[in-house]
Amino acid sequence: MENEDADRDLVDSFRARRDELAFRALYRRHTPYLFGLAKRTVAGTSASAEELVQETWIRAVERVDRFEGRSRFRTWLSGILLNCRREQIRAQTRSREEALEVDGAAPYADPEGRLDLESALARLPDGYREVVVLHYLYGYPHHEIGSLLGIRTGTSKSQASRGIQRLRSLMKHETK
Repeated sequence: MENEDADRDLVDSFRARRDELAFRALYRRHTPYLFGLAKRTVAGTSASAEELVQETWIRAVERVDRFEGRSRFRTWLSGILLNCRREQIRAQTRSREEALEVDGAAPYADPEGRLDLESALARLPDGYREVVVLHYLYGYPHHEIGSLLGIRTGTSKSQASRGIQRLRSLMKHETK
């Protein structure tokens, strides 16, 4: 609760005076979290995750007056990041399969047969990956995931279940 109150004070200060120190404090507090979420969501390089985080902050600054405080500031930022990611996906001209063939997808098991979670997550369809990352890695409840992604709570639950099943299948397949 203390961090939420501090975030609201910083947001209010930034809104009122475009206070650079307030923005820097928000940026330092939330960027590591956003980067981790972006890295898992894009299932790509650190550079692509950094680009997504940068776009998130640009939009957050442009839209900070729309932050109403009904959710945590971090949740609001996560929603922006996920919307930016969906826009990236829509903008891609090639199908996911073509991109994997052209780019030569990284193997998702190391030479000793251990599963690399990041690479396995990259193999999940985008909808499954977003829900699995948000629920199992970041601890968001399904009703918040539904709000963030614009889906029903039941859809979040089913995508999480199917995503975990797919990960288990990958693990069984790769460890044999």
